[in-house]
Amino acid sequence: MKSHGGLIHVDSQPGEGATFSICLPASKKNVVALPVLPPQPVTDSPRILVLDDEEAICMLVTCTLEPLGYEVTEVCDGLAAIAAYETAMREGRPYRLVISDLTMPDGLSGAQTIARLRAIDPTVRAIVSSGYGNDPVLSRFEDYGFTGMIAKPYEIDALARKVAEILATPATPTVVWHDFEQLKTA
Repeated sequence: MKSHGGLIHVDSQPGEGATFSICLPASKKNVVALPVLPPQPVTDSPRILVLDDEEAICMLVTCTLEPLGYEVTEVCDGLAAIAAYETAMREGRPYRLVISDLTMPDGLSGAQTIARLRAIDPTVRAIVSSGYGNDPVLSRFEDYGFTGMIAKPYEIDALARKVAEILATPATPTVVWHDFEQLKTA
């Protein structure tokens, strides 16, 4: 607060809670406010599977999407994601979307997991989520079987918009890119 020329004041009484007052100086720059439309709650409670090895990311996604009416399941590795997806399909309550981290320290990567899910369900919709902006999967996500991409760190409203955007598109089989030159040398 001090580095911005502002003040913070706390008023607290035992058993009464606390009031924080924050004062910042007004800016002399012209500010253009962009309209921000809040994500609209969904009515049919689509199921979303979140694959990330970081518990905090899973919690962020869940806390963002559940209040909007989505049913979220969190898993921390690719094999668990595949098992959950297969179980949901068997029970007749399929996931409408998978949000997957790209890199996993152990086991299957996000791209490998989505490739396996695509073999189970060619119409799977998946968003790749990563903080590694230089990975080719992010720039060519569709070639790796993903429907969309969101870079970490992401804002919760951006996540909600991306999820709504992907779910609004029809679930169609995706053709996945293959490196045929590499196959010839194998």
